[in-house]
Amino acid sequence: MKYKNIFSAAFLAMAAFVGFNSCDTDPETEVVQDLYKYDSQYFENLRAWKQSPHEVSYAYYASYSNTMTPTSWGERIIGLPDSLDIVNLWGDVPTMESNPIAYEDMVYCQKTKGTRFVLHADAAHYNHYVWARTYNEAKGEFEYEYDAAGNHILIKTEADKPETIIYYARWAVDTLVQCGIDGVDFDYEGWNGTNITIVAEECDKYIGPNGKWPEKLFIIDWFNGAPPAETEPFTDYYVRQAYSWQIGFQTGSGGRPIERTILCESTGAESADGGVNGAMVREYAAWEPATGHKGGFGAYYIDYNYKSQSGISYKEYREAIQIQNPAVHK
Repeated sequence: MKYKNIFSAAFLAMAAFVGFNSCDTDPETEVVQDLYKYDSQYFENLRAWKQSPHEVSYAYYASYSNTMTPTSWGERIIGLPDSLDIVNLWGDVPTMESNPIAYEDMVYCQKTKGTRFVLHADAAHYNHYVWARTYNEAKGEFEYEYDAAGNHILIKTEADKPETIIYYARWAVDTLVQCGIDGVDFDYEGWNGTNITIVAEECDKYIGPNGKWPEKLFIIDWFNGAPPAETEPFTDYYVRQAYSWQIGFQTGSGGRPIERTILCESTGAESADGGVNGAMVREYAAWEPATGHKGGFGAYYIDYNYKSQSGISYKEYREAIQIQNPAVHK
């Protein structure tokens, strides 16, 4: 089942760049690349589209964190395709203090383009250290816990101590709320099913389908073993890391609802030239289950496709968005 893209044919551009330099006989230009400019109606339509039911596009992105003085649109959040739905902040959450350019780009994309950004949380290892905190219902915010001497209580996550897993979940929620981002993606590649379910249940008090902030996403990504069915009531999307370079073209959902499953292709350095040229993102975008629809497609990580050998930044990823949700030409 294909959702039709209610956006115009101009959607195909999706903030495309001037991808080629002028020839050597031309005068040197100060600005080699620039973004297309659109009017307010374009962005209003774009936001409306992203809020409508459709198969989403998802991408892990990290290049914004490489520098605080970017010289390429490939290092700018604002340079990502306009119609990209959800960005996993693989390089940590930017703030005004830590990376002001990346932060301002992120806020612009949230408000103007309707792009959502999620925190990447680790569910592959234990021994994370977080400050203990409890949600204060009256104040509507998290508060730190202190010991008898007035010191912050530091918690280390441990597999056999469920209370530490609960504190880790609270850390994730508090971080995304304080930083003004749109959700969290737990990378489930090592924890047991019990602990990822504990996280899902705790996060569900605050975010996800049933939380205080239901507009904030709760996502679980996985590779070898799917998270347990017990997480389904609390999860907006599952990201299946269906890396064709490693395991072939994979469309299984591991028993989780296919309509909430995003099939994520590897477009990083490990997939060699295929990563630069998008690998199989277009094939995943085109695939549909026998009945119903999938949750969407994704790329890990999109940075390499900025260097598409076509000379057009993110060319194959842009094409995948159009394949999955074709624009309506009027």
